[in-house]
Order: sequence, then structure tokens, then C-alpha cells
Amino acid sequence: MAEQTLTAVVTDKRRVEMRYFPVPKPSAGDGILQVELCGICGSDYHYYVEGHHWPYQPPPQILGHEVVGRISDISSDAAKHWQVREGDLVIVESAVTCHRCRYCTTGNSSLCSTKRSYGMSASMNEPPYLWGGYSQYMYLHPDAILHVVPPGVTAHEAVLFSGLANGVKWAQRIPALSLGDSIVILGPGQQGLGCVLASSMAGANPIIVAGLERDARRLAVAKELGATHTIFSDKAPLDGQVRQITGPELADVVVDVTGSTAAQQVAVDLVRRGGTVVLAGRTPKRTIPFVMDKLASRGIKMIGARAHESEDVRKAVSVICARRQQLAQLLTHEVSLKDADLALRLIGQEVPGEEAIHVAINPWRD
Repeated sequence: MAEQTLTAVVTDKRRVEMRYFPVPKPSAGDGILQVELCGICGSDYHYYVEGHHWPYQPPPQILGHEVVGRISDISSDAAKHWQVREGDLVIVESAVTCHRCRYCTTGNSSLCSTKRSYGMSASMNEPPYLWGGYSQYMYLHPDAILHVVPPGVTAHEAVLFSGLANGVKWAQRIPALSLGDSIVILGPGQQGLGCVLASSMAGANPIIVAGLERDARRLAVAKELGATHTIFSDKAPLDGQVRQITGPELADVVVDVTGSTAAQQVAVDLVRRGGTVVLAGRTPKRTIPFVMDKLASRGIKMIGARAHESEDVRKAVSVICARRQQLAQLLTHEVSLKDADLALRLIGQEVPGEEAIHVAINPWRD
């Protein structure tokens, strides 16, 4: 194993520096991962642009919480604990939680108050420093949760796990979406497309995905993943477009993954009486005018969603195994570690002529 690892460190707004860190020798309970691929999350882009936002630590920071890699160095005790061997290809869950609190023990570990997350709320100033996937090697904390990638599934397929796990939780598990239910998904980015696939595999119908005219390619992919209808929110009012598809009852479930205040405000007008609205897109420090009586008078459930749980990742891996050919078109860009700045701008749709859906860093690519 190498003595040093190359990392990409965000040091300020729109500033990424390449740095070397020592690769520690693991102790009895932890391990070292050789990163194969690290997906770029939209929240990474916002950190890159804004310099700091919750739950991220202030710069400098090694980002990267959608990590797939191979076990590089591990003690026999840790290998037994995780049931892995050196060389195994694994998915690393982003959250490192306590496994003991009320939330961890009831399947809601994303709400654990003591959790640290790779590439977000674990500080690079804390030894052994390597708490993010924008690196050739990453530290595996004893409380980290690993999922062994099934035989035949590649790292390029496995790295899609995060958006799919979010889709499983947000579109299927939280609203209890089932066979024949109708759903509207606001936003056709990688999280929204994960919701499309989860809805399709649950047997929902119709599956309506809303985006902007500039999202034409993503909406076309949504159709290939199982969406029955795609609509443009900048062409006509969404409630009228949805009503034409569902009839006057509207949708059983509406999921917003955009973080747009306009989308969050209109979501309640797209759902039927007694239906469920899931708000998964974050809008930090922004408020919207909202008539609360729309919820009470129509018996609508509005649920806030955050990240995913271990069971959602397990199901996401099953989805990957079942839909490998369809998923191949999602990983649109793979860049080198030294091009981390480009990767972030790609996911933020800042690069003219490029239409990124999912972007991954390959730290071993020249």
C-alpha cells in the first residue's frame, strides 16, 4: 500500500488544491479503502460555490460521500466485523453513526445527532484526515457501514447507489408507494431519476416527471427508466398539466427533489386529498409563502426527507443488479482527481455543451 495519497481539497469558494497526506496503518478496528470511484453530489457543488453550508465542515475539506472502493489494508478483527477481505469491492455509506441512539435503533440513522459523514461533517483536520472520497485512499472508521458489491457488478454501476437509495426512500418507502399509485416527481436530476426507477419497480402508474425545457435530455432518460409522462414546468402551470394526466383527483404522491421554493410551493397543489407530499430538496435559509390550510382542509401529509438508511442502500444494490443496462446511461462523465474542479462544475451544469447526469471522480485516472 502507498505511504501517501493524493487528495483534492476544497480550500475556499471555487478553489480546489491538490495535496498529499500520509496513509495511516490501520489499528484493530478500522481499515483503509483504495477509492475506485467517487460520485459527485449536488450538495458538493453548492459547498464548492458557497464555501460552507450545513452539514458540511468549513473549508478546507476533502469532499466525497458517494464512495466505492476496494479494501486495501485491514486487520483480521475488522475484516471479521465487516465480513470482508482485502481486495473486496465495497460501497461505503456516507454516515458514520453511533448505532445506539433512538434513531439508529429504529431505522432512522440519518437523524443520529452524533453522526459524522464522509466528505461532509467529518473534519479533514481530524486525524487520520482522510474523511472524503476525493482521494486515492480513504479511512474506514470502525463504525462505518460497508456493503460488498455483488459479483458481476462493476464499480461504475455501484457508484450510482446513492441517488438510487434516496429514490427508494423518498419515492417508495416514505410515502408507502405501491402498485398502481400515481406519483409526480419534481426534478429530473440524479436524485429524481433514482425516484423514477424506484417508482417504476414498485409498479406505480402514472409516473410523471417535471423539469425545465433545458432538462430535455434528462427527461428522455426518465422515460427510459420508467416514467410514463414528462412535463415542462416552464411551459404551462404544473397543476393543469398533471390534471390532464391524472384527472381531477391529482396524484397519490408528490416528491420534490429540486430544492426550488417554487416547486415546493406548488407541490401541494399536485396531490390528491389524503395524499402525501415528500420534500427532499433542501432550501437552506429560504422561506416560501404557504397557505397551511391546504394541508388541513384536504388531509394532506407533508413529510421532510433526509438522506437514506442502510436498508435503502441494500435495496439500491438490488436495483442495480436488476437494471444494469438501463443504468449505464446515467454515468455520463468520469474525470480524474486532478480535474475535481471540472467535476463540480459539470454537476452544476456550468460547462457549456455538456449535459451531466451523474459525474464520478476516478482518482487513478491520468
